[in-house]
Amino acid sequence: MAAHADEPIRLAVGELARFLGADVDDPAFLTDPHRCLTPGIREKSVHRLPGGALAVLGYTACAEVLRDTRFGHGARELYETTLLGLPARSFLQLDAPGHTRLRGQVARHFTARRVRALAENVGYYSTALVREHAGRPGDFVADFAEPLAMSVISDVLGVPPEDRPAFHRDARLVVRGLDQPARAMDERAVAQARFRFVRFFRRRAQARRQAGTRHRAPRDGLLDALSHRPDGSPADIRELVTTCSLLLSAGYDTTVSLLSHAVAELGGAPSGQGWALARDPQTVGAVVEEVLRLHSPVQIAPRAAVRDAALDGLPVARGTIVLPLLPAANRDPDIFDSPHTFRPRRYLAPAAQGRSTARHLAFGAGAHFCLGAALARLTAHSALAVLAACPPRPRDAPRTYSEGVVVRGLRSLPVTWPHRPAERPPHPPADGAAAYVEPSCPIPHAQRSVT
Repeated sequence: MAAHADEPIRLAVGELARFLGADVDDPAFLTDPHRCLTPGIREKSVHRLPGGALAVLGYTACAEVLRDTRFGHGARELYETTLLGLPARSFLQLDAPGHTRLRGQVARHFTARRVRALAENVGYYSTALVREHAGRPGDFVADFAEPLAMSVISDVLGVPPEDRPAFHRDARLVVRGLDQPARAMDERAVAQARFRFVRFFRRRAQARRQAGTRHRAPRDGLLDALSHRPDGSPADIRELVTTCSLLLSAGYDTTVSLLSHAVAELGGAPSGQGWALARDPQTVGAVVEEVLRLHSPVQIAPRAAVRDAALDGLPVARGTIVLPLLPAANRDPDIFDSPHTFRPRRYLAPAAQGRSTARHLAFGAGAHFCLGAALARLTAHSALAVLAACPPRPRDAPRTYSEGVVVRGLRSLPVTWPHRPAERPPHPPADGAAAYVEPSCPIPHAQRSVT
């Protein structure tokens, strides 16, 4: 497939890599991209790249871009072309009013109470996975983080257990496809996965509507809840598909990255001090926040100036691409003491010496603050509580990182699972029935760009 080199965002990301002196395909860069943030580059919070785009490294400037309505995407409804030169494929790429409407439909089903109700399921899945792999070498990402994250987001969406293997395979492709604005990939494979999502979601929505006429609803989940608009009318199937695809990214990639980096950092802490913090309900929250700060899952949150503006003293003309680097902001030495050091206690009041530590930007800020933040935090808290009782030990073997430009995370983390298994799970989560199957026929051409 063509790389679409004329897309402004891809060109801007390429310029950013050259400015940092980095090769985004270099394993050394993927392992430690922060080595590019030299003191010379850090001297300025905002840099103008040769093509005119702005690279934003400072915490204060990044927060301003994320919160200020002068910076956005320039599209108001799905499939409009954004100022970044791409079609808006979800409400993540929309400004008001489209963003407000679509995000609101999801947010009303994503309350803190609903998220907390998932904690029991997270504990069950975590305990079962630890028992399954007890006493042997393995890979934490493949053995634990990925299956747990997919099980949790499948619970949220309402995908029944029997359909999850196929759903999981396609979900990984769809999530990878969200990195397309910055990197070319096998677009046909991504399109095929999206098509299967379309078919599954359409059948699910149809089943919900038919069940509604018989006063009997199928399994409760966001797929079912979003199949109708608040006024009771059927939802637009395209909006349903794009919204669920976005939730996959919010609930999957972030959780996999968070859990994997947490285990890597806790396992490397001296004398088990890290796991002691994770074991304590009063301090595990600080561990989670420090992992998010130190290893931001989302690397770049692209925006464009929707009207003429200024940033850190630089004029910004309408349409200018702005690239906030969230990991750079979260390691800003003017904001965080010892910014490259894993120090969970910085988030505890005594360690802060009477002053609060700045909130990291790993989940963004402003109107586009990550909807999956509460779910990712709850999953991490519950999973770490299980893991801390009998922690996996990192092995002396190479770790690898995903090749994503926008989203970064560990692809493999070799560990040895403890011999003593976790307590037996009390009971499996409730399940339901639906159908998610792979097609045996080629994809109709007209369906390949639905999302």
